[in-house]
Amino acid sequence: MTTPHSLQNIIQVPYRHFEEFTEGREYVRNYFGKMAGLKVLDAGCGSDSWLFDLTTCHVTGIDVSLKQLDRNSLLKTKVCADLHAYENESWRDSFDLILCLDVLEHLKDPRLVIEKLMSWVKPNGRIVLAYPNPQSLKGRVTKHSPHIFHKLFYRISIGTPLSADRDDKRPFNTFLSPDIELRKMISLLEAGSFKVEFLVSIESYQNKLVKRYLSPSLVNRLNKLLMRELSAHLDASATDFILVASRTGD
Repeated sequence: MTTPHSLQNIIQVPYRHFEEFTEGREYVRNYFGKMAGLKVLDAGCGSDSWLFDLTTCHVTGIDVSLKQLDRNSLLKTKVCADLHAYENESWRDSFDLILCLDVLEHLKDPRLVIEKLMSWVKPNGRIVLAYPNPQSLKGRVTKHSPHIFHKLFYRISIGTPLSADRDDKRPFNTFLSPDIELRKMISLLEAGSFKVEFLVSIESYQNKLVKRYLSPSLVNRLNKLLMRELSAHLDASATDFILVASRTGD
């Protein structure tokens, strides 16, 4: 049976799944190794960066929230702006590494932003994207539930105050555009002369929490059903992605 073209780019990408967030993060950290001296852009940086130790890097952060930028002590350069609208020709071919962590799901037009990020990466530089799998049970519920539901979930599960958004803290409004579905994401990166080096999936704490109240096998079956064409290629608990891609030399 011939593999549909829409799946070929997914199948060819090296893939690992981790049940624990810390294990997935360490796998990515070990892959990168030492990062001293890199020029890094943290796009949608928020108040900190959870993936790498960037203390030896020159880090520029851009975020729509001035409060978040003020809380981020790691940044050498701070830019308060909306990624959708921000333009800076001096950033073209400028960064060794661009991070966009837990941001894409909150963007109305992530394709526009990703194309912009790709243009800011140096030849042979890398981009790292971390975001929820929009085709998982977690992704579907997040997309189609009201924001107050998210606030209540965070309050019950990890104690986040309902008033946290007044201080520009999570949970933030979530759109989960179809443009961040995995096959579309990989196709977009490849069209921009990027090679996907590997994909990591992680089971989120939200998915684990649901399994406390519903049968784990039922949750896995629901995830498989909702992930459709991805179900044969990803773990049933693949609720969150970390995707690493490098720009091919020009």
